[in-house]
Amino acid sequence: MELPKIGEKITTTRARGLCRYFGIDELVKRIDAAPDRYKDWEFDGCSCLPDEALGLFTGCNWQVITYHCCLPHDLRYAYGEPGNDAERKAADEQFYDDLIQQAGMKPWMAAAFLAGVRAGGAEEFGLSFSWAFARKTA
Repeated sequence: MELPKIGEKITTTRARGLCRYFGIDELVKRIDAAPDRYKDWEFDGCSCLPDEALGLFTGCNWQVITYHCCLPHDLRYAYGEPGNDAERKAADEQFYDDLIQQAGMKPWMAAAFLAGVRAGGAEEFGLSFSWAFARKTA
């Protein structure tokens, strides 16, 4: 599967295919159940960080971090169930595990990334990367 470039628009159909690619089957089912609940969004890579610099900062391959850690995390956040703190926490813990297992990041550094997404991704902020960000508002 061709993964999106940073800055590329992600349609609900494209997101469904990406969720299937990453094995996030519960999100495929959620999207299939009500695709009209979601809006298109822009893939920003690792939100709030310059992706190409991640390699220098972390000692890990930035493309692995961006596409195999941040992208699946973005999908979980985009199509997360509003108000579901347990689901959000599980998405963040999977991100932490992916940083270590997929990218080879040191646990202390992955913990810093985890702290950042826990603090900055809160649904209440309503940012372009906040929990459930692809959900259309009423």
